[in-house]
Amino acid sequence: MTTPAAFRFTFPADPDRHVRAATLLGADPASGRDLRELLPDALVRLMRDIGTPNGIGALGYGEDDVDELVAGTVKQQRLLVIAPRDATEEDLAGIFRSSVENW
Repeated sequence: MTTPAAFRFTFPADPDRHVRAATLLGADPASGRDLRELLPDALVRLMRDIGTPNGIGALGYGEDDVDELVAGTVKQQRLLVIAPRDATEEDLAGIFRSSVENW
């Protein structure tokens, strides 16, 4: 549910890798679109095609839950340390807020 926003956040760490992944999902880097949005857009298309719920809001989470979601995420250091970019609690909150609805 948070993947599109998470990849927007990690894009600066390795733009070429993000563009390559988007290309593998059918995106066209020569389309003139913002390269930062290629992978999130490709993932949203895939999520819609397979019937994935539209963000964490569809799972019952909203803006009021962001602080609790961040607190739970910070406890998952084994996942955070493998991210290509360090994320602050503020960054994580932004990812969750951007993920309430993906389309």
